[in-house]
Amino acid sequence: MADRSEADVEPAAAPSARDDEPRALDPETARRVAGLTFQARKAVEGLLAGVHRSPHRGASVVFVEHREYRPGDDLRLLDWRAYARSDRHQIKRFEQETHLRATLVLDRSGSMAYAGEGRPRKAEHAATLLGALAFILIRQGDAPGLAVVADAVLERLPSRTKPTHLEELLRALAAPAVEGTPTDLGGALTEVAERAGRRGLVAVASDLLDFDDRALEPLSFLTGRGHDVVVFHVMDPDELELPFSDPARFVGLEGEPSIDADPEALRASYLAEIERFLAERRARCAAVGARYVLARTDEPVERALASVLTSARRKGYA
Repeated sequence: MADRSEADVEPAAAPSARDDEPRALDPETARRVAGLTFQARKAVEGLLAGVHRSPHRGASVVFVEHREYRPGDDLRLLDWRAYARSDRHQIKRFEQETHLRATLVLDRSGSMAYAGEGRPRKAEHAATLLGALAFILIRQGDAPGLAVVADAVLERLPSRTKPTHLEELLRALAAPAVEGTPTDLGGALTEVAERAGRRGLVAVASDLLDFDDRALEPLSFLTGRGHDVVVFHVMDPDELELPFSDPARFVGLEGEPSIDADPEALRASYLAEIERFLAERRARCAAVGARYVLARTDEPVERALASVLTSARRKGYA
């Protein structure tokens, strides 16, 4: 259980540029996302007061509605101004706000090791994206945790609000994907769902290259339990556009046999297939109430984050 002292410390600072240890988030990226904030779409459950709606009613600064007074109600909640206007005793109802518990899910299977020329590996881009999200969450007092997955959950860090927790998260995110590691997204997400706990945020960063029809089924369990689920679909432009012109050998990153092919001859059918794949993944996420975001490795992470985050200044945060 987090204690209140964790929430009262100074906000998390950006990662140090002088630290030579691998990090998933560089100071420049942290600077660019520092003006963003995350607001949960759904009511969340937490232990501390924060910026997100709670499913529980209580006395806080967020007024919701009036209702008629009933014997036994707390007299301190009577709205005397409303009584003066209507000559009826009415109770003020408030909505508690709470800190968000988040589970950040990083796919580190073999296919995430791919990198187009001059671009980061998909796993690196996904790690930077989740690292930026963790930075934002901890700055606003929320509690991100981590699950690294491939064919199972490989590593797990608990959800914590302490700013020092950010460094631990960034170190864990920075480990590289290993070619040959198979994907079992369905099995790994089932493990995540079983341990996700009370309702909060679950953010998944993956290329979703698991073609089992049930691979994304655990998302429905998470949304059914009240979690706000965001899926960042991490793809390299090479996968989206097949820009190669010369015959080439395509090497499987998860143990599949190599294939010799002429990209020019395949391009039309390949592009149709990749469009079908993207549309199918987007539709599966939408069907269970999860938010889907295409995160290209040639675009800055804040572009993908912008679709689920809002400007801190517009929301009234400093």
